[in-house]
Amino acid sequence: MNKQNFSIQDMENLFEKLKTFCASPKNKGITRLAYTEEDQSAHNYMMKIMREAGFSVRQDAIGNVFCRLSGKRRDLPAVGTGSHLDTVPDGGAYDGALGVFAGFYALTQFEPEQLTRDLELIIFRAEESSRFGFSCIGSKVLLGAVDRNKWALNQDDTGSNFFEVLDNNGYKSNEIEACELSDDYFSAFVELHIEQGKRLEFEEKTIGIVNGIAAPTRYSVQVKGHADHSGATPMYQRHDALVASAAIIDDLNRAACKESVWGTVGTIGKLNVYPNSMNVIPGEVKFLVDVRGIESESIKRVTNSLKDSISKSEQDNNVTIDIREISSELPVKLNNDICHIIEKHCIEKDIKYMTMLSGAGHDTMNLAKKFPTAMIFTPSKDGISHHPDEFTDFNDIIIAANLLKDTLYTLAK
Repeated sequence: MNKQNFSIQDMENLFEKLKTFCASPKNKGITRLAYTEEDQSAHNYMMKIMREAGFSVRQDAIGNVFCRLSGKRRDLPAVGTGSHLDTVPDGGAYDGALGVFAGFYALTQFEPEQLTRDLELIIFRAEESSRFGFSCIGSKVLLGAVDRNKWALNQDDTGSNFFEVLDNNGYKSNEIEACELSDDYFSAFVELHIEQGKRLEFEEKTIGIVNGIAAPTRYSVQVKGHADHSGATPMYQRHDALVASAAIIDDLNRAACKESVWGTVGTIGKLNVYPNSMNVIPGEVKFLVDVRGIESESIKRVTNSLKDSISKSEQDNNVTIDIREISSELPVKLNNDICHIIEKHCIEKDIKYMTMLSGAGHDTMNLAKKFPTAMIFTPSKDGISHHPDEFTDFNDIIIAANLLKDTLYTLAK
């Protein structure tokens, strides 16, 4: 496999190979949590084929992968693309991985020093929040947005925090601040991704040109009641942590529904109950809250409602509730000039497209704080993502990959 003969079929073969790096290969879904054996193997495989293709490849202190094709002017800022390989538990095969193998395909279509600027593909580490409770770690590190105190507080299901996992995998947690990219590292960055929604399919469009990204605000909530025998404890004597949590969950859903006109959403997707036994009243519950949207004031109204609900549930159920903010991101506007370049190529190739916002967060939202960025979306069947049924037709992938290639060419020529 090399730059001269990396074809559409090679791209499809690479996609099928990446699907094999999975913690549960017998299941339909893909489980490749950040820094697990499967995730490490997938990154090692990509670095192997990148080097075999003749690219310059390096990793930084947290394992972000950089694959570079040299241009004529090495002194100029490069043009970048990229995405991630980690997944949610039992997720889909396209989320993140599509941007990696399509980005690799795009780079292989050019010869060294054919373009004026270098092209670089980045594989960002730990984009999903599934393991550590906060997302886009790799791109945050590249932007210098390291929060050691907050990151050290969150633990995965093994009881290890991000820094411990990093060191256990042979990386260098004490050096991650040095990973920050200089202000002139990129002149432009474009990420290709599946839509993870239904708009493109509904509008019968092949491409989405993304000019803005919604931002998540996330909390960890711990509800402490008292575990007692389910048969011997009268209802009026209970301190049921799960009942208290259920009230908060219902209130959050109602608050988010009221704000849906602004595109704001609220989700509690992870909940742990202790001792988790049929005949024991739950004594402790821990759950994670994800509120996101485009309008900051709307997000704020939902989070304020969450805090009010917590105070009320604490009193109503005679429990103690602690809430801790995990992250609070700002909505991001992407670069209009790059969006217009993507649009121009769509018109030239007679590709049906629409301009849109992304409700999901991506590494691009971090890079946009320092570099001109944009995103290309390709349709998700039935809008399904983070699920084993996640699917994008390969004909749509080919169109998107070639559009990415053309966009990178225009930005780097």
